[in-house]
Amino acid sequence: MTSHAVEPLGGAPVKIARDSAIPLYAQIAGTLRRQIETGQLKPGASLPPESALIKTFKVSRITARKALDLMASEGLIVRKQGKGTYVSPPKIQQELRSLQGFAEWMAAQGSDQVMQVSAFDRLLPDASVARALRVEDGQKVLRITRRHFWKGKSIAYALIYLPDQLGNLFDRQEVTTTPIYALLATKAHVEIKRAHQVVRAVAASPDTARSLDCGPGAPVLMVERVTYSTEEIPVEYIVFFYRGDSYELAVDLQRDPTMNVLRPLNSLEQPIVEN
Repeated sequence: MTSHAVEPLGGAPVKIARDSAIPLYAQIAGTLRRQIETGQLKPGASLPPESALIKTFKVSRITARKALDLMASEGLIVRKQGKGTYVSPPKIQQELRSLQGFAEWMAAQGSDQVMQVSAFDRLLPDASVARALRVEDGQKVLRITRRHFWKGKSIAYALIYLPDQLGNLFDRQEVTTTPIYALLATKAHVEIKRAHQVVRAVAASPDTARSLDCGPGAPVLMVERVTYSTEEIPVEYIVFFYRGDSYELAVDLQRDPTMNVLRPLNSLEQPIVEN
């Protein structure tokens, strides 16, 4: 196997295997990825331009660009028009181990977080909100629009809906300073039992992009959650949008042997039909 030793950013030489089954652009991306993971390239550090990658790795412009495209798709780097390419800031990782409101979780992260309520109004819900909260026709709900900032950067945008009989108990100042779950417990005397949550990857709409300070079409993590009381009554419906380059969810999974019964796999091969 033919290898070419290079030293792209002043670190230890690495080898690019030109006859490897791994494409050259993936090898270049892997080299830069390891330098980010080991701290050689720190958050905010400038990456070499395409011309430098071409010279260092002795590859074509297309290959160098594909390497950077791959890293950008993984959220490892950000491109700033007219300025260059930089290592992305570290993501906030939230572990899903128990039912906890995002505001509660953020409050535990320290003083670097800020919560801002941008809207607080009562309105007639659309069909999806009415269905989630099981409200009757003509019944209003409280809508709270909220933004979350981490170290001065907008990372999350939330649309929160509460049944009017619960929303009437809270004022704007309270929802600005206190997590909703805490208000439900202390002011509404609601005991929360469970929540149903769905996570999707979506492209940021123009409105969402403005709230998250990102470009329209940027990758966004969308989370829909309905929270239920011990009486199985829906008490909150929330839609969250998280910046894909700033936030990630982590889940620990335990295997249950009783739920995994071995079954023969269906073959993908199609039988040959003779004419």
